[in-house]
Amino acid sequence: MAIAAAPAAAQVSDSIIVNIMRECAKVDDPSARLACYDNNIRSAGAAPRATVPGQLPAPQGGAAPVAPAAPGGFGAEAVRTPERFNPERNGASEVTARVSAVREREPGVYLVTLDSGAEWLFTESTARDFTPPRRGGTVEIQRGALGGYLMVVGRQQGVRVTRIK
Repeated sequence: MAIAAAPAAAQVSDSIIVNIMRECAKVDDPSARLACYDNNIRSAGAAPRATVPGQLPAPQGGAAPVAPAAPGGFGAEAVRTPERFNPERNGASEVTARVSAVREREPGVYLVTLDSGAEWLFTESTARDFTPPRRGGTVEIQRGALGGYLMVVGRQQGVRVTRIK
């Protein structure tokens, strides 16, 4: 008799967990939604996460987890790391830098590497009369609308770019 009741109890528990997840999904704020999932699922018997996302597991011997090295420099907040959500990372509104390499990825779309090692990719193709940046030349990168960036080469119109490294 007790064996027959076990699957029914598991189904009840699963339906409760599904309901908890549905209710947590209604929370708009990402941090509060995550807290809702963590607090309610753990109380339903799920095991807590062993590591924090973006951190490496703790080495044997009890040392604390180590966060991966975050890229630095202008536009670094656009590189997908856990620190990109920190509002204190926003600094200068523009920077002028020397180009160390340029590679055309497709017609009118370039990957520009700066002396600092930062890599910027055009997010849109340019017109045929656009003069691409040249190795050893300088470019200006400005903060654009909605967290985007514009790269200005010479006196040409700015081109939308994204930092990939």
